[in-house]
Amino acid sequence: MLKYRALTTAELQELETEFKQFLIVNNLHDAEWRVLASEDPQKAQEFIDLFSNIVLEKVYSSVAGLLQIGQDYLTVFDFQHENWQLYHFEKKSKQDFKEIDATNWLAFLWNSWPQLQLKKGTKKSSPHKAQEVYTLLSKGAHALHKDELQDFMKLLNGI
Repeated sequence: MLKYRALTTAELQELETEFKQFLIVNNLHDAEWRVLASEDPQKAQEFIDLFSNIVLEKVYSSVAGLLQIGQDYLTVFDFQHENWQLYHFEKKSKQDFKEIDATNWLAFLWNSWPQLQLKKGTKKSSPHKAQEVYTLLSKGAHALHKDELQDFMKLLNGI
């Protein structure tokens, strides 16, 4: 059963070695996989779905933070071990955030700080982090690397 999403063909190609190891662990060697894929594509897809779940669970569980940009808000999620920190920004003038994207959001915060209203929140970390990250990504959030999150925290502490 697919928990997140199936990996794309390109993603599977990038993980070819790992996928082959996964198939071997599941007693499917190259020739057997080829037969299964041609004779029972649905069963082959079940293996791909299972592999996708394993890979994406690991990826989503290791995400340091997320950036959610809405029409009139920007939210940063900082996934700490014990507690998750949330930083929600809105413009005081209620203008939209059309000009902001995942490449310029830090510069936007730096340049627009006086016009922004910040609300902070804390949430106890969830044992279902991967599912929550996937849900937010599905709604348009962008994963933040640790470096981006650290730059954000420096900006926040410096203002």
